[in-house]
Amino acid sequence: MAKAFQSNTVVLRRFCCLKWMVVMVVCAAGSMVLWPWSPELKIQRMNVKRVRVHPLPPVGADVWITLSVAVKNRGMYWLDLAEVDVGVKYRGKKMGHVESEGWHVRSWASKDVDGDLQFSGLPSTEVAHLLEDMAKGEVYFHTVIEVAGQIGFLTINIPFTFKTILACEVLVNTKSHAIILQHCIYKD
Repeated sequence: MAKAFQSNTVVLRRFCCLKWMVVMVVCAAGSMVLWPWSPELKIQRMNVKRVRVHPLPPVGADVWITLSVAVKNRGMYWLDLAEVDVGVKYRGKKMGHVESEGWHVRSWASKDVDGDLQFSGLPSTEVAHLLEDMAKGEVYFHTVIEVAGQIGFLTINIPFTFKTILACEVLVNTKSHAIILQHCIYKD
C-alpha cells in the first residue's frame, strides 16, 4: 500500500512539473510573438551616380548618390515610420543625409525606402581620394540610419514609439553598383 502511494506521488509530481513546463513554454512563445520588436534595417543598394569636379576656385566636387534601405518588421504589429534619416560620410567628412517620412510597414513584411543624396562642396583633398577610389572600383562609406515611428495593431494606434539607429561601414563597387561588404552595428 505504501509503495503504491509513493508511485502515485511520484507520478503526480512529474505531471505537475510537466504542466508547469508546458505553461512556461507557451508563455515564452506568446511573449515572443506579442513582443513589439524594433524594425530590422539593412542597406539594400548604394550607388555613386555622378561626380562633377569644379576646377575653378574654390576647387571641389558635387556628388550624387542613390540609396535604398530595407525596413523589415519582425512583429505582428504594423509600423508607421515617422522618420527615416540616412546620413553618409566619406573619409570622416559628412556628405549629407536623406530624410523620408510617412512610410507604413505591415506586420511581418518589409518595405524599401529609396532616396537620393546630392552633396555640393566636397573639399579638394577628398576629391582626389574619391576619384582614385572610383577608378579602383571600390568606395568605402560610413552611414548612420535612424528610423523612428509608432506601432499599432489592427486599427488601433498603440502609444509606444520606437527609435532604431544603425551605423554601417559600406564598401560599394562603383562598376557593378553592388554592395561588396556591409558591417553594421545597432546603437542605443
